[in-house]
Amino acid sequence: MTAPLFVANLVLVVALLAATLWTGRNRRRRAHYVLAVATLVTLALAIVQAELFGRRFTFPALRLTVHLGFATVALVTIPAVVYTGLRLRRDGRWRSWHRRFVTSFVVFTVAAILTAGWMFLGAEARPG
Repeated sequence: MTAPLFVANLVLVVALLAATLWTGRNRRRRAHYVLAVATLVTLALAIVQAELFGRRFTFPALRLTVHLGFATVALVTIPAVVYTGLRLRRDGRWRSWHRRFVTSFVVFTVAAILTAGWMFLGAEARPG
């Protein structure tokens, strides 16, 4: 796995996330559902790629811990985003809850991406 491939997939995740947010905000449900699933699948692939790529480096403990904290909280919010989104399909009163969980997911995902960059700035390549 190469750095350009990993970065390209990360850019794709961000683009899909932006498109998912746009279609949700504009109530384009079919496109929103397709893009939401595509975003989650691509995010899962990016996480696997990050793990594989990251094995080549040693990271400062604090930076790794901060990054993993944000990433974990982002992932933990996904079931609430999905649940409230499914409830919203039938009952508009779930809209505010869905928006709150989506906002949380986006904020923590962006924080995870930014702290990943910070983490890599302090990384040292492993020999071999």
